[in-house]
Amino acid sequence: MANATPGTVPLHLLSMGTGSRDMASLGMVRSRVCCYRTRKWNLVMCTALSGSGTEDAAIGEVVSKPRRFPRVAGMGSKLIGCGSAVPKLEITNDDLAKIVETSDEWIAVRTGIRKRRVLTGEESVRGLAIEAGKNALEMAQVEPDEVDLVILCTSTPDDLFGSGPQVHTAIGCKNAWAFDATAACSGFLVGLITATRFIKGGGYQNVLVIGADCLSKYVDWTDRGTCILFGDGAGAVLVQATAAEEDGLLGFDIHSDGQGYRHLNAKTGKVGMEEVISSTNGSTNFPPKKPDFSYIQMNGKEVFRFAVRCVPQSIEASLEEAGFTSSNIDWLLLHQANWRIIDAVATRLHIPSEKIISNLANYGNTSAASIPLALDEAVRCGKVKGGDIIAASGFGAGLTWGSAIMRWQ
Repeated sequence: MANATPGTVPLHLLSMGTGSRDMASLGMVRSRVCCYRTRKWNLVMCTALSGSGTEDAAIGEVVSKPRRFPRVAGMGSKLIGCGSAVPKLEITNDDLAKIVETSDEWIAVRTGIRKRRVLTGEESVRGLAIEAGKNALEMAQVEPDEVDLVILCTSTPDDLFGSGPQVHTAIGCKNAWAFDATAACSGFLVGLITATRFIKGGGYQNVLVIGADCLSKYVDWTDRGTCILFGDGAGAVLVQATAAEEDGLLGFDIHSDGQGYRHLNAKTGKVGMEEVISSTNGSTNFPPKKPDFSYIQMNGKEVFRFAVRCVPQSIEASLEEAGFTSSNIDWLLLHQANWRIIDAVATRLHIPSEKIISNLANYGNTSAASIPLALDEAVRCGKVKGGDIIAASGFGAGLTWGSAIMRWQ
């Protein structure tokens, strides 16, 4: 069996209800045959593996093997679990008043924010993402090895090259692959829509979408115009395949406009070609200076105007695709940037305040984490229930923005 050619073998003699965890007792694992069962179709498939199975796994030594179930394109998707995680340190408006010229009243009136969480010590974006992801899987009752894809939505990874693979490995998603999605405050919405496309077009079954950011690293804590707004956190959802007629993503709409970049950015530092190439005797300054990123730069007035104009239009487009009107919405869940934006959008859509999900006062703007973090709190406190229709919208740097009409579970 050690030199057998990998192939798929139907189990005619096994009960169709037998799961992969039962194979060890039948001697299937010891004989180097891996078995997989689809929950959807209750089919058991086995494949023979090459090698003795006694070697220690080396870094990157992942054996490609047949999928645990057939790819079925055209499937729908549904949200079946969520989770979140936040740093321990809480910074109140009164704390900020000791650093910059401001006050609790000044901040609360203009933003709706009263406190936020900030990473310190041994905490990291990766750690928050791992905790949020595990919590989402626990609620969904999905094992890590049943996950096919992990999308880490972050603009502040612990590593320049991304943290997605580290997160998915730490969670235990050994049968999945992972990548990072960078779209700042729109990141989670982009990741969520991407997850549904992998399910519909690629036959994936379980996709874990995590939004995690640490904007406190890029905030000028002497600038009261920006330091009052941001906090750190992570949120996650498990998106699972379902029958097409049970699709929980009812409509979506996404956009980007690079002309708005000047109004909200965190550009790379002052390292440019003019610093690499020196005009002195035609010589070259090499190597260039250590790259870094500037503090977050934001034109608050322009960002506000952009949000209150574009977000309602996007939600209306998503509602039209879903065949709904705003009266069909059970909950409005916007990126938690500023209460004045949330209130203005709700007013434009004629959505009453009691249908708004918001935890902005406690966490501030957590970028890609804000939507799943607020959703997790609303689900766990019993506010959001199965079958509820949620209109969600993310918007921010890029500029990017979009919306989705989705049904919870």
